[in-house]
Amino acid sequence: MATPALATDWDLVDWNGEQVWGAEWTASTKLTWDSTTGVNAWYRIYFEGYTESYMNGNEVLPGLASSVLYKLTSISADKKSWTFDYVVENASNQWVDESQVAEIAFDVNGKKNGSTKQFGGAVILDGEYRTVGKGDFDPTNNYLVDDVFDVCLTTKNLAWYQSTNTSNTCDPGTSAGPEIGETVDGTFKLTFNSAIDTLSFYNPIVAYENVEYDVPTSRSSKGGSYYYGHQHYPGCGDQDDPGYGLPVAYVPEPATWAMMIMGFGAAGTALRTRRRLAA
Repeated sequence: MATPALATDWDLVDWNGEQVWGAEWTASTKLTWDSTTGVNAWYRIYFEGYTESYMNGNEVLPGLASSVLYKLTSISADKKSWTFDYVVENASNQWVDESQVAEIAFDVNGKKNGSTKQFGGAVILDGEYRTVGKGDFDPTNNYLVDDVFDVCLTTKNLAWYQSTNTSNTCDPGTSAGPEIGETVDGTFKLTFNSAIDTLSFYNPIVAYENVEYDVPTSRSSKGGSYYYGHQHYPGCGDQDDPGYGLPVAYVPEPATWAMMIMGFGAAGTALRTRRRLAA
């Protein structure tokens, strides 16, 4: 699983106005499954959100939030195909009146005997989202995130892909996806060119569409200029405002918590034993 921090480093993360126990997400965080023990293990990732109009996309829009749960459900006998369930939650509230989670994406790699194996592709088995595979994601400020993802699931329909003559774009622009208070679920399969022993997800992101908000005393941009009193200016908090979400925390499945707690205890016992031997 993801390498746990020391017990004293675990933070109580403020997500969407609520307190959620979890590990803070950092640039080096990876969520890892082992082929021998990982089946049925899951992680839930919590995301905050940004939009184009709110503070020029440079600050979190209060209340724009979601979570994505990934659960490993099976591994093929040759260890080349790994099947996952997912659950996407739109948990926006506070100043956000409307929003939809239109895309989810992440980077992935697999390892065997310490050597990284090449990722082959993704196949959607069931659910609201459609697999793009390696996708070009165009968020509000692309300098904040990697713009290309190994796996991208989007709510855009097949007719849209056929009309664009491409299958490798993850740009937002759809009216589908869970609205506030809704969840959607589904299944997808990741395929590698050779067998792997461990698989990791990193650099996750979500895309929001149709965001409407009303933040008192906030600034909103229009035409490159700032306007004050967002709720009074026409076009502020634009209807159909697109946005994206970056991870702020993750929570592993309960068995992982138990193993980490046991690990902390074992580490303390070993340390005390070494101290007694040294004395």
